[in-house]
Amino acid sequence: MAEGHYRGSRLIKNSVLNILNSLITIVVTTITSIVVARILKPDNYGIYNLILWFTGIFTWAVGMGLTHAVTKYISEYQGRGEHENVSAIVVFVLKIELVLTIAVTAILIFFKTEVADYFFSPNEAFYFFLAFIGLVPGIVTAIFSSAIDGLQKFEYFTWFQIIVTPLSFASKLVVLYLGFRIDGLLVVSLVFSFINVIFFYFVLRREEISLNIFANPLKKEIRTKIGKYNATVAAILVADKVVWDKSENFFLGRFCSAAQIGFYNLGFNVVQRFMSVLPSTFWRVLFPAMSGYFGSGDHDKIRRLFYLSIRYLAFFAFPAGVMGILLSYQILHYLYGHEYVGAKFVMQILFFSSMFSCLSKPSSAILYGTERQSFILKYGMVLAVVNIALDILLIKHYGALGAAICYAAVTIAGSTGGLIYTARIHSLNFPFKSLFKIVFSTIIMAISMEIILKQNPYLPGFILSVVVGAFVYFVSSIVLGGFEDEDYLIMQSVQTAFPGKMGRPLAACIGFLSQFKDQEGRKG
Repeated sequence: MAEGHYRGSRLIKNSVLNILNSLITIVVTTITSIVVARILKPDNYGIYNLILWFTGIFTWAVGMGLTHAVTKYISEYQGRGEHENVSAIVVFVLKIELVLTIAVTAILIFFKTEVADYFFSPNEAFYFFLAFIGLVPGIVTAIFSSAIDGLQKFEYFTWFQIIVTPLSFASKLVVLYLGFRIDGLLVVSLVFSFINVIFFYFVLRREEISLNIFANPLKKEIRTKIGKYNATVAAILVADKVVWDKSENFFLGRFCSAAQIGFYNLGFNVVQRFMSVLPSTFWRVLFPAMSGYFGSGDHDKIRRLFYLSIRYLAFFAFPAGVMGILLSYQILHYLYGHEYVGAKFVMQILFFSSMFSCLSKPSSAILYGTERQSFILKYGMVLAVVNIALDILLIKHYGALGAAICYAAVTIAGSTGGLIYTARIHSLNFPFKSLFKIVFSTIIMAISMEIILKQNPYLPGFILSVVVGAFVYFVSSIVLGGFEDEDYLIMQSVQTAFPGKMGRPLAACIGFLSQFKDQEGRKG
């Protein structure tokens, strides 16, 4: 009982910390993206984002899913109480990844001119060179942070966001102020990729994780398990890259102007930045938690976490997505500049699809955590083929708009298919009643916002519509009974995660909601 209570408390604490980390990231990256987009303009912004995307493909591909394996098996063996295997798992994966990444980096640097010429011209080869050098520290950081995910010590990421992220932001502002553009931004990213490695290295040392590559090798049994798990996950990552990670850039970079690349990437980045806060939090908390529950055989906890996760993700995703659709023009015009209003329809389409894709995180966490990821592989390969076919048909003629339609259609199919399969295979229940209340509250919110925007489509109306929309949605949720008994218990547990006086605002909110609930109960 005590162990179960500890796990529940740790889960809530990790969720709070991850949300805090995500909020810090959103604030910093949003300000950075606005400054960078305004200074670079659509053409250079498109080139910069395509370089980052292309490099990211190899960071993820070289990882072959082994970073997932680090998180999963550290969590699983921690759940079993076999703590002696943790260091060996990290070192085993680290040695494999270093050899592969160094080899891939050398090949990419050798062909940097050809890569630049395929997308733009040989003049951009130096930009690709700077990005390729960052592959090695990038993959090491990914392994180290995956180990911390597996240990479920998310407080370290909070310290990272407080210490390192602002320094990176300030450095980018300095190089832009000094007149550097894409080259300066890439140099800053390269420098901080090494700083990230150093930070997470000392975190693992603090957690007594030995990184001695000459230590006793990992047990053959665990190496075999990691190999089998990774064989499936590596193939899944290929499909994931096509379906979920802007594969449209490959065709945009070849067939369209740099401005079209800029429009698509700006729309995509804004939507992901605002819509991925809670889903990313749930994934990072749920994946190791599901692995731990799978290791201990606690399937009831898996079912309950799925039900709650879908409710909370929908509570956030539906209103946020609709708000983004209504305010796309204002977001682009007032924040990024009128040069980017060509991304309006792109952003609206992506906001719509994100309302569905946000709900896919709990199902993927369950499938990975319970080692049923073979469905993700099979379904993902089908979707990848469909995605490529749509890219070929639409992008050359419709540019960024065609890319957005391709991405939206395939990710909606992927999200709904994954949810249905996971629910069936694990006998999970969907919170249909809660979803209906959320949708109805969202509709009321959208009507109130649209009325304000019709009266005043300028900056004051933009700001007022956000404030009023959020207030109307919250009130509608209370009136419609969107909060359940378990929500109050969870909020009280969340309150304990805040030290001292920091929990007082949440306590006041809980008190208000509880008072309303009591009155509602007496009326009934």
